[in-house]
Amino acid sequence: MTTELNKKQSELLKSMTQEVLINIIHDLIQDNKQARTTLINGYLLSAPDVLRATEKEYNRRAKSKHFYDYYEADAFYDELTRSIAQPLEKIAGALPEEVERLSVKIMLEFEKFSENSDTSSGSWMDYYSVLLDTWMKSLAAQKNSDPAFIAQKAFNFIVNEVYFGCDIFKKHRTLLGADVLRKIRDMYYQKECNREALDISIIIKDNDFLSEALKKGEFCRSEHYFDYARLLMEEVRSGEAIELLLYMERVGDKQYSDKSTWDELFITALIEDGRNEDAREKSVAAFSFQCDTRFYRLHTKASGKEDDDIQVFINIAKEKGMDSYICFTSDVGRFDLIDDCITDSSKEELARSLAYLTNSFIRTLSSTLYKHGYALAATLLRRLLVEDAINQAKSKYYSYAASDMKKAIDYSEELEENPQFPGTESYLRTLYEQHKRKTSLWPLMAEKIQGLSVEKDGIFYKRSQA
Repeated sequence: MTTELNKKQSELLKSMTQEVLINIIHDLIQDNKQARTTLINGYLLSAPDVLRATEKEYNRRAKSKHFYDYYEADAFYDELTRSIAQPLEKIAGALPEEVERLSVKIMLEFEKFSENSDTSSGSWMDYYSVLLDTWMKSLAAQKNSDPAFIAQKAFNFIVNEVYFGCDIFKKHRTLLGADVLRKIRDMYYQKECNREALDISIIIKDNDFLSEALKKGEFCRSEHYFDYARLLMEEVRSGEAIELLLYMERVGDKQYSDKSTWDELFITALIEDGRNEDAREKSVAAFSFQCDTRFYRLHTKASGKEDDDIQVFINIAKEKGMDSYICFTSDVGRFDLIDDCITDSSKEELARSLAYLTNSFIRTLSSTLYKHGYALAATLLRRLLVEDAINQAKSKYYSYAASDMKKAIDYSEELEENPQFPGTESYLRTLYEQHKRKTSLWPLMAEKIQGLSVEKDGIFYKRSQA
């Protein structure tokens, strides 16, 4: 359902006179309570009136004993967003201290407030996020206050906030500014909350603080090393980034990290430092550990040209298995190799090897192969998906089987039948003999596939001539 006016409707609205628009507004609010409330609370009340109305509405909701189940919760939190969070957000600049007080109260009471609703759908998060944005805007609007005063307010709330913690400063770093965030960082550090202090230091790019923390052995997790290495490279200090990553490896913190991220950063730093030969060598080693195309891209970057050594990476991927081989060759556009791989493999080998890939990836690959002229490989992949969905023996997957079967038929229209590749009619008959007891499957097949009918004696398929 569309929620916005199209271009023609917007132009027509802009051309209307004030008198006509006022009449339209009166018509809209006549029998629509939600529209009337939105108009009054959002546009016709002064900021103090909005504050009072919002607080009154919140107190009324907080006293209610009604339980909102899973299906009611979405509408409930959507209504709270419109009647409480958004009105507060609009007046955050006009009444910053009052809005700050009320938004903090609402958020700190949220855990108790939400006991009367099923929160499993996650619909509450939109409402809570608007409240969080409102609180941040109310702090930022207190421009005449000392940064230390604002920082103390923010710190006092965040240490008691159970859902987001100091991660919210990533989103709001520009709004609050580096001076306030630096003060908050210092408060965390004084409380010996080193992880939070380092997280905020990375947000505000305080390399001096990070350097001292590293010397004191205060880095808490591998991400601190990674983020600091990125900041060093931003400042064109790739040599220091290399030393940092090597130090991380020496002290043993690497075992707790994402090795692929370490490899990527180390290779990037080598390239930035002009050590291209080392970067190429490390790219091959990293790809051998995990067949991730980013390492091939880094090898190409280090070479300064379209990589002549792609066959080295293809061979490594092939040794790792068909799933790695297909993923890599797909990423680099070698669909000819994928076609050879699929058409030369047995159905059983394909099913076993591709079980590690998602169905969405296989569908996309099938469509891409067909567009590049590899109809047989595309069809085989779709048939593989059909059989996989049916073998799940759950009716909820049968619609996928029908859709994939239709695509398999479309892709095979120009292909010739042979003993190794049965045509559509033969394939459908075999499929029906194997799964005719799945009675909910075949009506879906008939609905999706033109020319297919299911009768008492079996199925009949006549290829469309259109």
